[in-house]
Amino acid sequence: MSLDTAIDALLPDWPPLGPALRAEVSAHCVGFVRAQLRLAPFHIRAGFKLLFALFRLYALLRPGPLARSLREFSSLPLPMVSGVERLLRAATMLAFFDDALVLAAIGEDGAGLRQQKYRALRQGIAS
Repeated sequence: MSLDTAIDALLPDWPPLGPALRAEVSAHCVGFVRAQLRLAPFHIRAGFKLLFALFRLYALLRPGPLARSLREFSSLPLPMVSGVERLLRAATMLAFFDDALVLAAIGEDGAGLRQQKYRALRQGIAS
């Protein structure tokens, strides 16, 4: 089990995406989460790597869906284990719901169009 597999397991089922679109969104989310981890301070990266290694051992001993294993692992009464799920889930959700394909699937404007609308609104207020 790899970090990429764990990130993919955390992707929500809504909105429904076809297999090709889901694979593309998954690749975007994996890239985003990996980039965020690379940019994190050393103590965050080191702690995450250690706790993720412990999670991998836990997941090997507890067969079942990966997302469920991560939830169970994060509820263990050990210090800082909940941080693994929180960091992965937060970064994955941010990347997922900011992806252009997901925004199109839920009928929302992309980032560029939202920015143009905001700028037009802001200029209208300033005038």
